[in-house]
Amino acid sequence: MKSKTLTDQLSAFLFWDVDPSGIDPECHRQFIIPRVMERGTLADVKAVWNYYGEAAVKTALLSAADLSVKTVSFFANQFNLPREAFRAFRNPANHRTL
Repeated sequence: MKSKTLTDQLSAFLFWDVDPSGIDPECHRQFIIPRVMERGTLADVKAVWNYYGEAAVKTALLSAADLSVKTVSFFANQFNLPREAFRAFRNPANHRTL
């Protein structure tokens, strides 16, 4: 067990709309990973990457319903995948930029 929980390590602004004490890193990984990869600082991204590992981050991002084109493009390059492999990219409503 880690001495400091994952949500304690992340920027508070990431969870402005929810009670961070109610977030379970294991149960809510599909909520945490896309949110941090989309809006987190470099330190937030590193913390989530180190906590979950590359495979879990990749799985969560591929199945995320809502990511910006910028985030999809970055992680498509990171994972050497086409942007079309991401669920969010296949939805035209998500073709927005930050």
